[in-house]
Amino acid sequence: MKQIVVIVAGTGQPRDLRIEPGTTARDILSELGLQDYVLSKDSAQHPFGANENVYTEVDDGEKIYAAPKADVGRAAVAGR
Repeated sequence: MKQIVVIVAGTGQPRDLRIEPGTTARDILSELGLQDYVLSKDSAQHPFGANENVYTEVDDGEKIYAAPKADVGRAAVAGR
């Protein structure tokens, strides 16, 4: 088992969590009640996929970050 810290964007509050081998990003977000969020190691990295095994990607005691999912779409263009 590993102990990690999840920092939730907008709150800055650390959430301590113990994870087991095979724990996915979806498992972590569900445990924390953050279904409309994504996890990443830092803001410069792509978020973990929902089914990605986070356990193998983090070290014991590491901080990871939860941020709201971004809506991606096409911007409206004036005159069209």
